[in-house]
Amino acid sequence: MNAPDLRCLEVQANGNVKLSWISPNDPNSQFFSYQIYASNNAAGGFTLAATVGALTTNTFVHNGNASGTSLYFFMRTRYGSAGADSSANSDTLRSIFLNLIPAAVDLKLVYNNIKQPKLPSSSSTYTIQKEYPLGNWFLFGTTASQIYQDTISVCGDSMAYVVQLPDNSGCISSSNIQRGKFFDQKPPNEPFVDSISVLPNGQTVIAWRIPRDEDIIAYSILQNTGINVYIDTVQGRNNTMYTYTSTLATNTILSLYIAAFDSCDNISTFDDSPNTIYVISEYDVCKYKTTLYWNMYKGMPSGVKEYWVYYSVNGSGFQKIGSTKDLRFTHDNPAPGKNLCYFVRVVNNDGNITASSNRHCFFSSQVKAAEYVYIKKVSVHANSSMQVDVLLDTSVVSSGIELWRSEDGVKFNSIATLAFNGTRNYTYFDTAAEINSRAYYYKAIVKDSCGNGRTVSLLSRSSFLKVQADKDLLFTHHLSWNFYQGYGGGNSGYYIYRIVNKSDNTVPIGFTDAFTNSYTDELEEEAPEGTQIDYRVEAVEGITNPFGLRERSFSNSVPVYMEGRIFVPNAFAPEGVNKIWKPITHFVDKSEYRVQVFDRWGHKVFETNSDDEGWDGGNCSFGVFAYLITYKNARGEYLETKGFLTLIR
Repeated sequence: MNAPDLRCLEVQANGNVKLSWISPNDPNSQFFSYQIYASNNAAGGFTLAATVGALTTNTFVHNGNASGTSLYFFMRTRYGSAGADSSANSDTLRSIFLNLIPAAVDLKLVYNNIKQPKLPSSSSTYTIQKEYPLGNWFLFGTTASQIYQDTISVCGDSMAYVVQLPDNSGCISSSNIQRGKFFDQKPPNEPFVDSISVLPNGQTVIAWRIPRDEDIIAYSILQNTGINVYIDTVQGRNNTMYTYTSTLATNTILSLYIAAFDSCDNISTFDDSPNTIYVISEYDVCKYKTTLYWNMYKGMPSGVKEYWVYYSVNGSGFQKIGSTKDLRFTHDNPAPGKNLCYFVRVVNNDGNITASSNRHCFFSSQVKAAEYVYIKKVSVHANSSMQVDVLLDTSVVSSGIELWRSEDGVKFNSIATLAFNGTRNYTYFDTAAEINSRAYYYKAIVKDSCGNGRTVSLLSRSSFLKVQADKDLLFTHHLSWNFYQGYGGGNSGYYIYRIVNKSDNTVPIGFTDAFTNSYTDELEEEAPEGTQIDYRVEAVEGITNPFGLRERSFSNSVPVYMEGRIFVPNAFAPEGVNKIWKPITHFVDKSEYRVQVFDRWGHKVFETNSDDEGWDGGNCSFGVFAYLITYKNARGEYLETKGFLTLIR
């Protein structure tokens, strides 16, 4: 037969040891007895301590003293006739002996396993039972280790401990019970600060972790000002937050720290590195940016990951505007002329703890800008450039006016900067404008004393004139133009000018209202007057201009070249109805006009350079005469007309 399977050794309160085992199988009914051997030495000296005569018995209490030391046990099975045969020894088990070792920091519990290596059926963990106060046993701890520490949480009192190791068979091995009077000899553990934040009202809130010491009764709040200054006391172990009502953190870095007190007046160590984040700023009134600076946050659990920056305008909700690992941050283009506030929030690497800085507020003042800049007009000048006249608010000093030009009113290019000279009126001649190709948009931007573009004018657009000859009517031309844009007083209408031979004619030939941008002109009556016709349109401003102005803007001049024509009479009678022979000219350059008449022998009998002068026949008699007319047409080409005429007497 096999030996019994010894599983548990339970040290009882009086020092006796209760053995528990699992009986072996006995299919042939050969069992005679169990033999129990005991020793107080693992190396040997085992003696027969008891004999158990029933196969089904599985426990036995050994009268011994396991309170002061471990006892060792193994078992055998006797079987056969009169128990002549004996099994092999069972596992040798050692009773658990618990030893208590007081230390400066805590009470150390040291104990042994019942077998080394541990029985496969034993639990993987030990349970620690503690008696405190007297008569009140409770589960104190669970561990896989053979050492356990207890922080004494009373100044001094009696308490007891026992260690247990369950077996999967249902029995439990128990150690001796160790009793004693123990004293709290160590200060509480340090209460580590989780966060220290500045509240929106400028007060400071500090939060910390609860130390493991059960007998903590209060926390002292101290301030580091070079020396430790007591501020207040927070009662109760589980209270882990304190609000410091002083608003010092709005103006400086504030260092607060926490010390724990236990019931024995032991005080913990403390960490004096935690401090608030103090934010200051530099606001650049010319570059329109805020640069924030702050101190390093210390004592952050798991370390600082980054700083988040928040921004508010005129008391609105704070918005996150960026993050950085540095101790500075630049905010470009904050709202101008507003009450701005910033604060910084630090976040740890685990992302579960944050702390906030003070609120730093200021008014984002800017250098004063001109209240207005107004383009009085854009007008074609001398048919060679675009004249831009600008009116500027001079109540503040500016650094200049930047002019911008566009062909489509969308994409603008800077073309010039007019230096500020203290006057209201400025004029620029845009010689790069292709005035005979298109209309242009213009706008003006006033730069403040920092050189920043601040005040923008309304758009102005010139008028571009086109002239189209009528296909069917020789002397008819159709004029069209785009509406002028930009008058503060609106458009009242358009004057149409026809200029003959570059004359200084200032009398318009027609007028349209503000909603009409076309005109038809008949040139027949102008046919004898000259070779070149030019048209232009003048946009006239209405009477409601806010600056009291009423401007006029000219379009480009469009030349119209008519083909020169001369109608020559072929006969005349000085004594009859047609007394004078005179050619009729249409669109002929009169400065290059010449008429000559020759008799049949080639003698010149008449000559003139004026189309108003004719030939009266002179002293010539009846006959046929030759004529030669030379002239220059509107295109500058030299032409001649010749033929014969008859003088009738």
